[in-house]
Amino acid sequence: MNYSGHEKLRADVAELANNMSDLRDALNGMEHRYRFDSDVLTERLARQTLFRINALFMAAYNEMLELDTCFKD
Repeated sequence: MNYSGHEKLRADVAELANNMSDLRDALNGMEHRYRFDSDVLTERLARQTLFRINALFMAAYNEMLELDTCFKD
């Protein structure tokens, strides 16, 4: 364990990493539900926007995973 005295920080990082994982699953689900080749314009626009959001989110999520791995249990 390398975070003695910082247990609250460790718990907060772990909780946020878990929440981000859940959000990633939700984003992926929506991205697959709405098609870029849909006949409906709003669905195509939603898919395009979700794709961009997912790409940006993945950068933040990867940073969180890196932070999470810094803690050794």
